[in-house]
Amino acid sequence: MSGVLDGIRVAAFTHFAAGPLTAQFLGALGADVVKIESLSGDVNRVLVRDPESPFGEASPYFVTLNRNQRGVALDLKSDGGRAVARRLVERADVLIENFKPGSIERLGFGYAAVRAYNPAIIYCPISGYDPDGPMRDARGQDILIQALSGLAALTGRGDGPPVPLGTYVPDAYTSQMNVIAILCALRHRDATGEGQRVHADMMSSTMHLLAQEASSYMNLGYAGKRSRAGIAHVDHPAPYGVYEAADGAFVLSVTSADNVRKLAERLRVADRIAAHLTARGVKARRDDVAAALAEGFRKIALREALAMAEEIGIWAAPVRSLPEALADPAVVASGLVRETDSLYAGRYRFIREPLTMPASPIQCTRPAPAIGEHTFEVMRELGYGEDEIAALAKTGAVAGRE
Repeated sequence: MSGVLDGIRVAAFTHFAAGPLTAQFLGALGADVVKIESLSGDVNRVLVRDPESPFGEASPYFVTLNRNQRGVALDLKSDGGRAVARRLVERADVLIENFKPGSIERLGFGYAAVRAYNPAIIYCPISGYDPDGPMRDARGQDILIQALSGLAALTGRGDGPPVPLGTYVPDAYTSQMNVIAILCALRHRDATGEGQRVHADMMSSTMHLLAQEASSYMNLGYAGKRSRAGIAHVDHPAPYGVYEAADGAFVLSVTSADNVRKLAERLRVADRIAAHLTARGVKARRDDVAAALAEGFRKIALREALAMAEEIGIWAAPVRSLPEALADPAVVASGLVRETDSLYAGRYRFIREPLTMPASPIQCTRPAPAIGEHTFEVMRELGYGEDEIAALAKTGAVAGRE
């Protein structure tokens, strides 16, 4: 069964995370995505590797961000390599790129140049900042954007330094914004025949991710501050956050002041914070309330703490490790974890896109490619003859595998 983007070809000049993830998602929806790499490959191929592990020289990060794509290796600094890329772009519906600002233009694949010979192209540059704004030439990378957007400043205890998030949230969120933009542009082209340049930069996307927190500041006139006691959000009252029982950590979610009072009584700390157990007090004096609750929780077992919260009516859950979460029966039953064989990394497991669309299911058919795995295959589709392919390979303009 074909996907919703069957018949759409994507030329992906992508590396690292936000670009490949955007391309991969389109591939999961059925598009034919061709990833253009240099002869040395995407830099993500060499990150987070452990040559002594069974996975060997392959990067687990690369395999999880570059599925559902064919890979071609071109020297875009050579005339021959650029000619192959141009022929691909001429026949593409979508172009995605996330290289350093200005790089793609210097290679001859900026929007103005591409639009001249493919006016129907959906052109999607992914950058740190708005490509039309005053910071357009600034580098964009996940932890840099976490710092510059204010995201990192919202995380961590108030008496310690900011703590960056433990995963690539700006990259991932930016990629999904660009997937939405591309899908909308394709729909617009279906209706009008017009191509266009679309983009969602990392800074703008991350600011959108912070819309709730920004709204408090813009409309109330003050910015929330991180809690010294570890409350997990700058605007929430106690007890929202992580707590430690005698044998493990857990979280408490939103609740009422009345339930906080009941909890404090059960933990035998109510007398210390009685004046703060009001709707106003659990917000204004939230560190004092959370600190008292934390002291009480450390004296009881995790099972008892979770049962206590449930009896009172407070949402709670244990803090699980990633391996524990992957073993969750609900996760296993969902079919999120898949397995595949690849030329690049052998047999490996991955987490598929979390979409359920019975009439047009997502694709999990292509593993992440080896460098140049599909170069010659794609060149043949573009009309290159065997002698032309051999000549270009001999000059080093292209690299591939048979």
